[in-house]
Amino acid sequence: MEDSPQKKAFGTHDIARLCNVTPPTAINWIEEGKMPFFTTGGGHRRVWDKDLLAFMRLHNMPIPPELETRGKLVFLIVDDEEQNRKFIARVIKGAYPGAGIEEAVDGFEAGHKLHSLRPALVVLDIQLPRVNGIKVCEMMRDDADLRNIKILAITGYDVEESRARILKAGADDFLGKPFAVQELLRKIENLLAKT
Repeated sequence: MEDSPQKKAFGTHDIARLCNVTPPTAINWIEEGKMPFFTTGGGHRRVWDKDLLAFMRLHNMPIPPELETRGKLVFLIVDDEEQNRKFIARVIKGAYPGAGIEEAVDGFEAGHKLHSLRPALVVLDIQLPRVNGIKVCEMMRDDADLRNIKILAITGYDVEESRARILKAGADDFLGKPFAVQELLRKIENLLAKT
């Protein structure tokens, strides 16, 4: 079964890190049949995220954020302006009440969150400090683990030129600021339908 943004398999070292135990303890749990696993072609044991989450809940272990969001629709909003992030988050929460919504203030923070959260969709501002949206977009498309995540790029700066640059960098769609709530929701809905 193919690994998707909403499904991930963890190795014994990842399981040990997430459960705050040593790798031999994680291996023992697998060998004792306490969590279902499969073996890769290279002979490595892997546990699906949903099975690891069920095991941790059964044993009352604290669930780390990167695992808590697995299995549900997750959005990442990347914008250096708090007002914009909060507005977009409210709109998405209203349309997708069960979704997980995470925020990042720049491309550097976005890079970290993308790898741990694997969101279904990123709302990505192009004009960001440190690492701009174009670079984030290119990085995502060059990364086998991130390239299938949908990207809705947004900007209020030189809209037509920005549209051409970000779509060339790999964004799935574009929205110029200011935008209407319904336009944002329509574009998100269209992108999610393609995941």
